[in-house]
Amino acid sequence: MLTMRRATALLLAGSLGLIATAGAMDIVTLRATLRRPALTLHWAPLDDDLAHPAVVALHGCSGLYKRDGHTLDARYPGYVERLHALGFHVLLPDSFGSRGLTSVCTQRYNSRSVGIADRRADVLDALAWLRTQPQVDANRIALMGWSNGATTALSVMDAHQSPPAPPLAAVALFYPGCGQLQAAEPAVPAVLMQLGGADDWTPPEPCQRLAHRWQAEGHDVVLDVYPGAYHGFDSDSDLRFRRDVPNGRNTGGVHLGGNPAAFEASQARLAEFLSAHLGRGGQSQP
Repeated sequence: MLTMRRATALLLAGSLGLIATAGAMDIVTLRATLRRPALTLHWAPLDDDLAHPAVVALHGCSGLYKRDGHTLDARYPGYVERLHALGFHVLLPDSFGSRGLTSVCTQRYNSRSVGIADRRADVLDALAWLRTQPQVDANRIALMGWSNGATTALSVMDAHQSPPAPPLAAVALFYPGCGQLQAAEPAVPAVLMQLGGADDWTPPEPCQRLAHRWQAEGHDVVLDVYPGAYHGFDSDSDLRFRRDVPNGRNTGGVHLGGNPAAFEASQARLAEFLSAHLGRGGQSQP
């Protein structure tokens, strides 16, 4: 059953786009613009009358869905459940499905059909929508992403990029590709960067250099590198080798898969970080 606040939010959202309900999530469709087609957002709000913080979560290069193209990959419902337990609404923009794509992992970076600039623009539109929702505390919004989504988040928060993002309380990055963004400057109060020490898809060294520079400049940056962990260490999938990915450290392919120890440590760190910078539930930061 919808609370009055959530029902009001859906009515307001309808003035900006189309809404449908799928399971525990609402599907919001932002109208097409000259720059992009209609953008689908998976909106997973907490169902109460408090103004909560919100987390915008950005999928990686394999998109939001399983191979059937419409069931969310297990990663995302799991994160929604854990973020809800912390008292946060969750918004998942779908940059690929909105463009008729499922994945860009096998496309070379310089020829990808959806680039970081496209995804950055999607995020800005998603943030603009989110900030209008009455059950969202617009002063307590965080951005997080995985791999290509983390690189997008890095671009969104970069002070050199234009147009600038609206104020964000924090950004959490899981194994981004930092090689092309070494000049980035964080226009956010706090950054969490979590990397796999054995990652041969988005190697950790460029991100470590970036994080160390930011720390030396006085920025609030938490850097965790998990020894022996590969790309996707926070998933529950078995470690495997993908020969169809041309963008890793080695041209012959990349490793991908979960690491239980890194998963547990990274989730504890994420909860600690977000609670510190967003507060918990309806409680504002002092």
